[in-house]
Amino acid sequence: MSSWQALSEEINQWPQSVQFWWRDDDAVADSEPLQKMLQLAKSYDIAVHLAVIPNLLETSLDVVKHSDNQPFCYVLQHGVEHKNFALQGQRKIELGGSQDLLALQQNLSAGQRLLRQTFVDQYLSILVPPWNRIAEELIPCLDNMGYQKLSVLGKAKLAETTLHLNVHIDIINWRERQFAGEQRILRTITEHLRHKRLSGNSAKPCGLMTHHLDHDQDCWNFLDKFFSFCRDHSKVQWVAGNSLYQY
Repeated sequence: MSSWQALSEEINQWPQSVQFWWRDDDAVADSEPLQKMLQLAKSYDIAVHLAVIPNLLETSLDVVKHSDNQPFCYVLQHGVEHKNFALQGQRKIELGGSQDLLALQQNLSAGQRLLRQTFVDQYLSILVPPWNRIAEELIPCLDNMGYQKLSVLGKAKLAETTLHLNVHIDIINWRERQFAGEQRILRTITEHLRHKRLSGNSAKPCGLMTHHLDHDQDCWNFLDKFFSFCRDHSKVQWVAGNSLYQY
Protein backbone atom coordinates (compact mmCIF):
# COMPACT_ATOMS: atom_id res chain seq x y z
CA MET A 1 0.00 0.00 0.00
CA SER A 2 1.36 3.43 -0.90
CA SER A 3 1.65 6.22 1.67
CA TRP A 4 -1.08 8.13 -0.15
CA GLN A 5 -3.39 5.10 0.03
CA ALA A 6 -2.63 4.67 3.74
CA LEU A 7 -3.54 8.30 4.40
CA SER A 8 -6.73 8.00 2.36
CA GLU A 9 -7.78 4.85 4.24
CA GLU A 10 -7.15 6.52 7.60
CA ILE A 11 -9.29 9.48 6.59
CA ASN A 12 -12.04 7.12 5.45
CA GLN A 13 -12.17 5.59 8.93
CA TRP A 14 -13.19 8.91 10.48
CA PRO A 15 -16.93 9.20 11.17
CA GLN A 16 -16.77 12.92 10.31
CA SER A 17 -14.71 15.12 8.02
CA VAL A 18 -10.99 15.40 8.73
CA GLN A 19 -10.04 19.03 9.23
CA PHE A 20 -6.76 20.74 8.38
CA TRP A 21 -5.47 24.30 8.68
CA TRP A 22 -2.40 25.92 7.10
CA ARG A 23 0.16 28.13 8.89
CA ASP A 24 3.17 29.65 7.13
CA ASP A 25 5.93 31.29 9.21
CA ASP A 26 8.42 34.19 8.97
CA ALA A 27 6.51 36.51 6.64
CA VAL A 28 7.84 40.08 6.51
CA ALA A 29 7.74 41.26 2.88
CA ASP A 30 6.54 40.50 -0.61
CA SER A 31 8.75 38.06 -2.50
CA GLU A 32 8.66 35.53 -5.30
CA PRO A 33 8.12 32.63 -2.83
CA LEU A 34 5.26 34.56 -1.18
CA GLN A 35 3.62 35.10 -4.57
CA LYS A 36 4.06 31.41 -5.33
CA MET A 37 2.37 30.48 -2.07
CA LEU A 38 -0.53 32.90 -2.58
CA GLN A 39 -1.07 31.43 -6.03
CA LEU A 40 -1.21 27.95 -4.53
CA ALA A 41 -3.75 29.12 -1.97
CA LYS A 42 -5.96 30.63 -4.65
CA SER A 43 -5.59 27.65 -6.98
CA TYR A 44 -6.85 25.22 -4.34
CA ASP A 45 -9.15 27.59 -2.45
CA ILE A 46 -7.20 27.00 0.78
CA ALA A 47 -6.47 29.95 3.07
CA VAL A 48 -2.92 30.38 4.33
CA HIS A 49 -2.33 31.92 7.77
CA LEU A 50 0.84 34.02 7.63
CA ALA A 51 2.79 34.28 10.87
CA VAL A 52 4.17 37.81 10.46
CA ILE A 53 7.15 39.20 12.45
CA PRO A 54 5.90 42.66 13.51
CA ASN A 55 9.22 44.44 14.08
CA LEU A 56 10.56 43.28 10.70
CA LEU A 57 7.39 44.09 8.75
CA GLU A 58 7.92 45.84 5.41
CA THR A 59 5.26 47.83 3.57
CA SER A 60 5.48 45.49 0.57
CA LEU A 61 3.60 42.85 2.57
CA ASP A 62 0.53 45.00 1.96
CA VAL A 63 0.22 42.83 -1.14
CA VAL A 64 -1.76 40.35 0.97
CA LYS A 65 -4.42 43.04 1.44
CA HIS A 66 -5.18 43.22 -2.28
CA SER A 67 -8.73 42.17 -3.04
CA ASP A 68 -7.68 39.06 -4.97
CA ASN A 69 -5.50 37.85 -2.07
CA GLN A 70 -7.64 38.77 0.95
CA PRO A 71 -10.00 35.78 0.85
CA PHE A 72 -7.03 33.39 0.88
CA CYS A 73 -4.77 35.01 3.46
CA TYR A 74 -4.89 35.78 7.20
CA VAL A 75 -2.24 37.25 9.48
CA LEU A 76 -1.04 35.90 12.83
CA GLN A 77 1.63 37.36 15.13
CA HIS A 78 5.05 35.70 14.97
CA GLY A 79 6.66 36.93 18.18
CA VAL A 80 8.27 40.38 18.14
CA GLU A 81 11.46 40.41 16.04
CA HIS A 82 12.42 36.71 15.83
CA LYS A 83 15.49 37.27 17.99
CA ASN A 84 17.09 34.62 20.17
CA PHE A 85 17.15 35.33 23.93
CA ALA A 86 18.08 31.83 25.06
CA LEU A 87 20.06 31.41 28.25
CA GLN A 88 23.17 29.25 28.19
CA GLY A 89 22.18 25.66 27.55
CA GLN A 90 18.69 26.60 26.29
CA ARG A 91 17.42 25.95 22.78
CA LYS A 92 16.60 29.05 20.74
CA ILE A 93 13.71 31.05 22.19
CA GLU A 94 12.40 34.59 21.85
CA LEU A 95 9.38 34.46 24.14
CA GLY A 96 11.37 33.64 27.26
CA GLY A 97 15.03 33.09 28.04
CA SER A 98 16.77 36.21 29.34
CA GLN A 99 13.83 38.53 28.63
CA ASP A 100 12.06 40.35 31.44
CA LEU A 101 8.46 39.10 31.55
CA LEU A 102 6.85 42.54 31.80
CA ALA A 103 9.00 44.02 29.01
CA LEU A 104 8.22 41.00 26.83
CA GLN A 105 4.50 41.50 27.33
CA GLN A 106 4.81 45.17 26.40
CA ASN A 107 6.77 44.34 23.24
CA LEU A 108 4.27 41.67 22.24
CA SER A 109 1.37 44.06 22.77
CA ALA A 110 3.05 46.71 20.60
CA GLY A 111 3.50 44.15 17.83
CA GLN A 112 -0.09 43.04 18.22
CA ARG A 113 -1.36 46.62 17.80
CA LEU A 114 0.78 47.14 14.69
CA LEU A 115 -0.50 44.00 12.96
CA ARG A 116 -4.12 44.69 13.89
CA GLN A 117 -3.91 48.25 12.56
CA THR A 118 -2.10 47.17 9.39
CA PHE A 119 -4.15 44.13 8.42
CA VAL A 120 -7.49 44.91 10.12
CA ASP A 121 -9.97 42.13 9.29
CA GLN A 122 -7.25 39.76 8.10
CA TYR A 123 -5.56 39.82 11.51
CA LEU A 124 -6.35 37.00 13.93
CA SER A 125 -5.39 37.23 17.61
CA ILE A 126 -3.25 34.09 17.46
CA LEU A 127 0.31 34.12 18.82
CA VAL A 128 2.95 32.03 17.06
CA PRO A 129 6.21 31.88 19.07
CA PRO A 130 9.41 31.89 17.00
CA TRP A 131 10.99 28.42 17.05
CA ASN A 132 7.62 27.23 18.47
CA ARG A 133 8.85 27.83 22.02
CA ILE A 134 7.37 29.95 24.79
CA ALA A 135 8.18 30.37 28.50
CA GLU A 136 5.63 28.59 30.70
CA GLU A 137 5.21 31.68 32.89
CA LEU A 138 4.11 33.77 29.90
CA ILE A 139 1.26 31.48 28.87
CA PRO A 140 -1.17 32.49 31.68
CA CYS A 141 -0.72 36.16 30.64
CA LEU A 142 -1.87 35.66 27.05
CA ASP A 143 -5.61 35.83 27.70
CA ASN A 144 -5.38 39.23 29.40
CA MET A 145 -3.23 40.44 26.50
CA GLY A 146 -6.04 39.68 24.06
CA TYR A 147 -4.70 36.52 22.45
CA GLN A 148 -7.38 33.97 21.70
CA LYS A 149 -5.04 31.17 20.62
CA LEU A 150 -1.43 30.02 20.98
CA SER A 151 0.08 28.05 18.10
CA VAL A 152 3.22 25.93 18.53
CA LEU A 153 4.45 22.69 16.97
CA GLY A 154 2.32 19.99 18.57
CA LYS A 155 3.92 16.82 19.87
CA ALA A 156 2.29 13.65 21.17
CA LYS A 157 3.42 14.45 24.73
CA LEU A 158 2.14 18.05 24.62
CA ALA A 159 -1.30 18.44 26.13
CA GLU A 160 -3.35 20.68 23.85
CA THR A 161 -5.51 22.97 25.98
CA THR A 162 -8.39 25.12 24.74
CA LEU A 163 -5.79 27.86 24.18
CA HIS A 164 -3.77 25.78 21.73
CA LEU A 165 -4.24 25.79 17.98
CA ASN A 166 -1.12 23.90 17.00
CA VAL A 167 0.56 22.78 13.82
CA HIS A 168 1.66 19.15 13.59
CA ILE A 169 3.21 18.67 10.15
CA ASP A 170 6.57 20.29 9.30
CA ILE A 171 7.52 19.73 5.65
CA ILE A 172 11.14 20.83 6.14
CA ASN A 173 14.11 18.83 7.48
CA TRP A 174 15.84 21.66 9.32
CA ARG A 175 19.12 19.84 9.86
CA GLU A 176 19.58 19.56 6.12
CA ARG A 177 17.41 22.61 5.33
CA GLN A 178 15.56 20.74 2.61
CA PHE A 179 12.27 18.95 1.97
CA ALA A 180 11.64 16.37 4.69
CA GLY A 181 10.53 13.69 2.20
CA GLU A 182 7.12 12.62 0.93
CA GLN A 183 6.99 9.25 2.70
CA ARG A 184 8.05 10.72 6.03
CA ILE A 185 5.54 13.55 5.91
CA LEU A 186 2.63 11.36 4.82
CA ARG A 187 3.48 8.87 7.56
CA THR A 188 3.49 11.70 10.12
CA ILE A 189 0.08 12.95 8.95
CA THR A 190 -1.41 9.46 8.95
CA GLU A 191 -0.03 8.61 12.40
CA HIS A 192 -1.23 11.92 13.82
CA LEU A 193 -4.75 11.38 12.49
CA ARG A 194 -4.82 7.80 13.71
CA HIS A 195 -3.73 8.85 17.20
CA LYS A 196 -6.43 11.54 17.29
CA ARG A 197 -9.12 9.11 16.13
CA LEU A 198 -8.21 6.32 18.52
CA SER A 199 -7.75 8.63 21.50
CA GLY A 200 -11.12 10.26 20.92
CA ASN A 201 -9.41 13.66 20.82
CA SER A 202 -10.43 14.68 17.33
CA ALA A 203 -11.86 18.14 18.00
CA LYS A 204 -8.90 20.21 16.79
CA PRO A 205 -7.73 20.43 13.17
CA CYS A 206 -4.41 19.01 12.01
CA GLY A 207 -2.04 21.89 11.33
CA LEU A 208 0.26 22.08 8.31
CA MET A 209 3.36 24.26 8.86
CA THR A 210 5.32 25.75 5.98
CA HIS A 211 8.08 28.37 5.62
CA HIS A 212 7.78 29.86 2.12
CA LEU A 213 11.19 31.56 2.22
CA ASP A 214 12.95 28.24 2.94
CA HIS A 215 11.22 25.98 0.41
CA ASP A 216 13.17 24.05 -2.18
CA GLN A 217 11.39 22.83 -5.31
CA ASP A 218 10.51 19.51 -3.65
CA CYS A 219 8.58 21.41 -0.95
CA TRP A 220 6.51 23.21 -3.57
CA ASN A 221 5.91 19.99 -5.49
CA PHE A 222 4.68 18.23 -2.37
CA LEU A 223 2.28 21.03 -1.45
CA ASP A 224 0.80 20.95 -4.92
CA LYS A 225 0.38 17.18 -4.71
CA PHE A 226 -1.00 17.25 -1.14
CA PHE A 227 -3.52 20.00 -1.86
CA SER A 228 -4.64 18.11 -4.96
CA PHE A 229 -5.12 14.97 -2.85
CA CYS A 230 -7.16 16.92 -0.30
CA ARG A 231 -9.32 18.53 -3.00
CA ASP A 232 -10.15 15.13 -4.45
CA HIS A 233 -10.95 13.49 -1.09
CA SER A 234 -14.57 14.04 -0.08
CA LYS A 235 -13.87 13.85 3.67
CA VAL A 236 -11.15 16.52 3.86
CA GLN A 237 -12.12 20.02 5.02
CA TRP A 238 -9.86 23.08 5.40
CA VAL A 239 -10.73 25.55 8.15
CA ALA A 240 -9.65 29.17 8.22
CA GLY A 241 -10.05 32.65 9.65
CA ASN A 242 -12.40 33.28 12.55
CA SER A 243 -13.56 29.66 12.39
CA LEU A 244 -10.25 28.71 14.04
CA TYR A 245 -11.30 30.37 17.30
CA GLN A 246 -13.90 27.66 17.96
CA TYR A 247 -11.32 24.87 18.40
